[in-house]
Amino acid sequence: MAEIDPLETQREATATIRGYIYQFDASILAVLDAMGGDKVTVEGVEDFDLLSEDADIHGQVKYYEAQKLTDATVRDAVLPMLEGFLRYPAEIRKRKHYILYGHFKQAPDKAPTYTLADMQRILVHRPYKVDKTTGEKVRTELNLQEKAGASDEELADFCGRFAVRLSEPFDTHRTRVIAKLAVALGVSNVEAEAYSYPSALTAMAALSTAATRPSRTTSRAVFLQLIRPNVAIYSAWALREEGENAYCKKIRDLHFARLNIDSRDRFFVLALADFDGTDELHGLVQHIIGRWSSHRMGRKPAKERYAPFFFFPELAETGLAELKGRLVGDGHKITDGYAYHGASFSTDHLMLPQTAGYPVSARLVGNADEFEKALSAAKHARLVIQLHTGDAKVIAPAVQQIAIPVSNASMARKIV
Repeated sequence: MAEIDPLETQREATATIRGYIYQFDASILAVLDAMGGDKVTVEGVEDFDLLSEDADIHGQVKYYEAQKLTDATVRDAVLPMLEGFLRYPAEIRKRKHYILYGHFKQAPDKAPTYTLADMQRILVHRPYKVDKTTGEKVRTELNLQEKAGASDEELADFCGRFAVRLSEPFDTHRTRVIAKLAVALGVSNVEAEAYSYPSALTAMAALSTAATRPSRTTSRAVFLQLIRPNVAIYSAWALREEGENAYCKKIRDLHFARLNIDSRDRFFVLALADFDGTDELHGLVQHIIGRWSSHRMGRKPAKERYAPFFFFPELAETGLAELKGRLVGDGHKITDGYAYHGASFSTDHLMLPQTAGYPVSARLVGNADEFEKALSAAKHARLVIQLHTGDAKVIAPAVQQIAIPVSNASMARKIV
């Protein structure tokens, strides 16, 4: 195997992605630590703002696997904090506190504190500039305290409101998040890792990208309600971080390893890539039918029989008709809610019982309206399984669901 070029290594996005996830993890911890009526805004004044009745705590998150905690690192974090602090009236400043939160390759065992003299030293920046006459690099000196317009009294006040909070490496930090989620939700660590953490990560990502500050603000109670274990939503970042094979095995072991243990109504929502043609989709549906339909179990009691439902949000009507034709050609008995050509959609027809004389192996719906009607008409406990390459479909929170990002039909097949 060829050695990896160091320059290519520098271009890898892994460190950047881990930095984003670390920031989300830190924001999740801030929400879990919020008390009573406290609110947390993500991507507000800083990466996260903890807003209580008496104080506002603004936290900037840094994750540096290869960088030390230095004056330059502190300067980069402090300068925008200081400039924002100075814009507030004196009365508002009294409730402001600032935190540099994160992990560094090398840092003191105990988080450092900063006096006025320390901060004055940090805020003296000595960058190099190119002399236009000689073309040589010349070191210059820039006093950022003076540039910000901060008096010594104001800077001393800021120092008393600024703190560094050192945190753990990436994996240890995530383990702490998972443990806190387990306690907060009253679930096991295994459940928290498999269900609650992916849901929390996805919810935090959604909050971070909301358009307005109120939309980026939540409370502990609201956030926990949002990620209750009825919904297992996996982030595409989990796929990127763990690799396809490990990701598929993890999801398969969690959700699809034990076959035929109940007669749930399973709804497979397959929104796959354009390059997955009818052949790939047909093979995936055949595979799902083979594992998740009881049509070949002759002695199974009628009330325990089951056949999977399929919905293809991105599939054109002609493509769906071709897929149905192939399944019928394979010898499958299917229902689609239409008793005859020209009939209206009927859930009674869609739900025709699976019998020895008519062993229904799959039920297919053609659009979102039919899908919602099928969900409402389901006779057993419902489970929606989304395998998607784009955005997952929004499902009512009352319905148990799993949303799993995949790259293609082949990867979806590995999972189910």
